[in-house]
Amino acid sequence: MIKNEKEVIIDLLQKEGLKIIQRTDYFNFSLDSLLVAEFLTLTKNIKKIVDLGTGNGSIPLFLSKRTKAKIIGLEIQEVSADLAKRNIEINNLENQIEIINDDMKNWKNYLAPGSQDAVITNPPFFKVTENKELLNDLNQLSLARHEIAINLDDLIKSAANLLKDKNGYFTMVHRPDRLIDIIETMRKYSIEPKRLRFCHSKEGKNAKMILIEGIKNGSSGGLIVYPPLYAHNEKGEYSKEVLEMFKG
Repeated sequence: MIKNEKEVIIDLLQKEGLKIIQRTDYFNFSLDSLLVAEFLTLTKNIKKIVDLGTGNGSIPLFLSKRTKAKIIGLEIQEVSADLAKRNIEINNLENQIEIINDDMKNWKNYLAPGSQDAVITNPPFFKVTENKELLNDLNQLSLARHEIAINLDDLIKSAANLLKDKNGYFTMVHRPDRLIDIIETMRKYSIEPKRLRFCHSKEGKNAKMILIEGIKNGSSGGLIVYPPLYAHNEKGEYSKEVLEMFKG
């Protein structure tokens, strides 16, 4: 399945044999994808899931170990979408996961409003107007990291329109310094925040990521803030909790 020297295949889960093809010049799987896939609430009523900005398909792959729900990944970049499709094939998940190569704002071309039980995303974190020194010369990396093709407002609006009323879950990983914007925007589009967890590189360090989940037109209040998640121990190795996630 390797097409050129920039591609590598790595094992995603230690026990389950899940594999992923990545390219060194494109945005690749990161721990964020595993964390948000594990954070998503999965009940027996979750039958349809959409991953907005699926990249090379790592979130759908992780979710396939937790649920039999139908998963659709939307990805704007053609090379990333092609990698995602190939990743679905090498893991024999064509019957569960579908990859669509298009702008996520065009979701109406493929899905009906209010049709999804859950929407999950690991979106671009940075506003175009901030951290300009971090902009990479490679356009494909800039699109993955910065709000060029879609901003936070458009992302959450799309998610809200896709979700079923009252029991549709929106789950996202993002940066702590965007938390106020995220909560305000979720409520703007009638997604009530219900679960929140701060993720730290290790104990004693400031949070680097947040995991947040809300329900479309859920009742107000009742936000649960979970204990912090530590990605690494004092030796710099993955924490016991993260290692358990990798074991599937």
